[in-house]
Amino acid sequence: MKILILNGSPRPHGNTAAMAEAFAKGARENGHQVDIMNICQMNIAGCKACEYCHQKGSGHERRCIQQDDMQKVYPLLDEADMIVLASPVYYHGFSGQLQCAIHRIYALDKPKKLKKAALILSSGSNHVYGGAIYEYQNSFLNYLHLEDMGIFTSYGEQNGSEDKRKELYDFGKSLLSDCGSALDPREEEFLRDFRSGKPIRQGTDANAYINHAAQEAMKITAVLNSSYHTPSEIQELISRLTGKPVDPTFGMFPPFYTDCGRNITIGKHVFINSGCRFQDQGGITIDDGALIGHNAVLATLNHGLAPEERHDLFPAPIHIGKNVWLGANVTVLGGVTIGDNAVVAAGALVTKDVAPNTVVAGVPARVLHMI
Repeated sequence: MKILILNGSPRPHGNTAAMAEAFAKGARENGHQVDIMNICQMNIAGCKACEYCHQKGSGHERRCIQQDDMQKVYPLLDEADMIVLASPVYYHGFSGQLQCAIHRIYALDKPKKLKKAALILSSGSNHVYGGAIYEYQNSFLNYLHLEDMGIFTSYGEQNGSEDKRKELYDFGKSLLSDCGSALDPREEEFLRDFRSGKPIRQGTDANAYINHAAQEAMKITAVLNSSYHTPSEIQELISRLTGKPVDPTFGMFPPFYTDCGRNITIGKHVFINSGCRFQDQGGITIDDGALIGHNAVLATLNHGLAPEERHDLFPAPIHIGKNVWLGANVTVLGGVTIGDNAVVAAGALVTKDVAPNTVVAGVPARVLHMI
């Protein structure tokens, strides 16, 4: 995620700057790109309300007629996923310099990618934030249709304190990405090999990739499983884990575990209940409407039976069809396709394909009846 901080303090090493830097440090350590623009060190005039930027068919829509330092800010605004306004409180509001920059955003109408915002305020008293917070909540967020990620205030002895800097650092560290971390070409090559069913020999580059993917997956699942997350935050985490966008209809009750994550594909209206474990190196595809019960295990890797192949891996994909219902404690082995609308009863071990519109149960699973 790209984050733009507009620092409206005239003091380059003041309390506002310290909080902004603490936030930026945490966000960068979590893989986000952060740009800080120190507005008070720039030449940015107020908006002239000339409507030059909004003249349709003029060829200069979304361009401000004033050629000052705001021209350096506009490209960053259009690329940013999140904006942070940071300011000392002057007479119950933002600093004048930051106010000018906020007004000049009007030239863009709405920045192209901007979805989130946060507010950092510093003051000598805890009774003077009202004006700035009101403008932020009722004007800035509403006009740009932004999600409020948090308001952070500091006054008196809090200013410059280690506790306050840690609060901002932890906030930056906790931010989730809006989209998955895209697969690089080498990763795509490995995943294609795994989906093909080719053996993964011990000591090869592909085997090393599995170990790397496992470490990355553990980082994300540790965050997912360690505290409460909203449904949208869970979707963001699973998107990061899989490297693919997750539909807003997707739902999950953590905890959830995987030692890869990059070979999972999830459709719409899918729900995964708590305690599930996916071993997805060989590929797990879950189609629209599928329900995955508590503690389900989907395992796409096997080891060789011959002693000389015991440490080699043999991947095989799992495909869960549309509207499939896996009951609690079901185990599905690699190479299995479960057909649309099938039901797998609790505790079943699925070792071979399940036909559409059937109910299976047992160890190993056998057909009970048709739906």
